[in-house]
Amino acid sequence: MDLVEKFINLSIRRGSTLASLSKDYGNLDCVLRIFQATVNCPHLPTEKEAQAFLDGPGHWLNVSSLELLEASRQMSSPIALKLNITKLAESVAERAENIKRERRSKALDREKEVALERIDKSKDEDFMKLALKEAQQAEQRGEVPVGAVVVDANGKVIGVGRNQNIATIDPTAHAEMVAIRQAAAKLSNHRLENCSIYVTLEPCPMCTGAIMMSRFSRLIYGANDAKAGAVDSVIKLSQNKQLNHHTVVTSGVLAGDSMKMLQSFFAKRRIRKERNCE
Repeated sequence: MDLVEKFINLSIRRGSTLASLSKDYGNLDCVLRIFQATVNCPHLPTEKEAQAFLDGPGHWLNVSSLELLEASRQMSSPIALKLNITKLAESVAERAENIKRERRSKALDREKEVALERIDKSKDEDFMKLALKEAQQAEQRGEVPVGAVVVDANGKVIGVGRNQNIATIDPTAHAEMVAIRQAAAKLSNHRLENCSIYVTLEPCPMCTGAIMMSRFSRLIYGANDAKAGAVDSVIKLSQNKQLNHHTVVTSGVLAGDSMKMLQSFFAKRRIRKERNCE
């Protein structure tokens, strides 16, 4: 590992002092030599240059400009290395952001592991059957047959929904959105933490986003949606680790029943269209 790479990796140490760095002399030596490589005259760096270093790539150091100067002047002859202070600062910031992302990713993975350990899947089919009943009601009203059910941490149904786009003249009236609104009103809370949502069809980007922003602990869906699914099929929105909440997903629950209903609905619609064209 070269000096620059080592310095960049050291930069994740917030609040480091010269004393703490000196416990491993290689670390102290690295920081001081990198500082010397960013100034005009390595033998005689100025206080202004020291402060510029501490404001930029060395912002993670808890030292004064005078302390940095004194330690630097006690060094033996500096190495023949010249660094651009702006580019070095950018590298340090990028490394810090990568570390932050990695830690967030690990924390989210652990959050999912803990959630999975607590999951009771024994009633998943029962709740999905309730969602399928909602889908049937949607079909009877000429809507695409998709249904949703929201269940709280105690296993109580607190929201139900079916597609109502046509009836309400509302493009956002998907089954999930209707159920989420009902559940939020029931709890008087815009956060639905520790709740689960059952949907007969893989949610679209709008509904997947709403589910994640509502902080659901679980999403359980039936059939995959190859045209608009935003969980596993077209895009994997729920797996984006830059987002700060991730819902545990279970797919394929009574998927056959959901797919049969959808296929039947669209087959009948096609037949009606063909008859109207004759």
